[in-house]
Amino acid sequence: MIRKKVPIPRRGRIPRSATDRSTGGFSLLEIMITLPILAICSLALVSVTVFASRLSRIVCNQVAAKNIAQSYFERMAIDDFSHVTSANYPSVTLTSSPPLYLDHVRKSKCTVDILITGYGTANSGSANSLVDNTANWTPNEWVGNMLLLTHGTGRGQRARIIGNTVNTLTVDTALNPPPASDTQYAINGGKTVRITTRWSYLGKEYRARIESLVIDWGPRR
Repeated sequence: MIRKKVPIPRRGRIPRSATDRSTGGFSLLEIMITLPILAICSLALVSVTVFASRLSRIVCNQVAAKNIAQSYFERMAIDDFSHVTSANYPSVTLTSSPPLYLDHVRKSKCTVDILITGYGTANSGSANSLVDNTANWTPNEWVGNMLLLTHGTGRGQRARIIGNTVNTLTVDTALNPPPASDTQYAINGGKTVRITTRWSYLGKEYRARIESLVIDWGPRR
């Protein structure tokens, strides 16, 4: 009986399969392709993070600006009606002292424009009009609102406004007696307050505004 010789592998040499060679690591070409992709993804992630941070700051500033405007109005609402004037509630500028901050940490300042309008004392009038030479209204801004004569000649009368110039109100109902130089009036029965807060962020201007009516509820105690 003839025995067949079986080849014995040489010591220290173990054959590798194709699978073994493929798990040895990344090739240089694969690395060169991957690096630009990772760089693009990283830039996109940084851009999204920066945008989200800026958007969050804008929203926070908007909320703070609204709160500032609202706080001014709430003070007026509980104040004596006669005390609610531009002299007692002046506008705030960037140079005002103390400054008004939206964000104390970032030292972000803002301005507050306060306009109190829609009331006063007439200089003259007629059956269908009232003239206040101190007014500076936008033409027809009061159309549809109610004019109430609160003191003096014609007290207690009311009429709907159908038009206005910078200093004259025209109404749809005859006023008898007509307004005179002692007639005090209030549109919608109060003082219209318009408060606008403005600020800058990254070179862009922003603003928040509220408008409401302060009513005369009598003397405060």
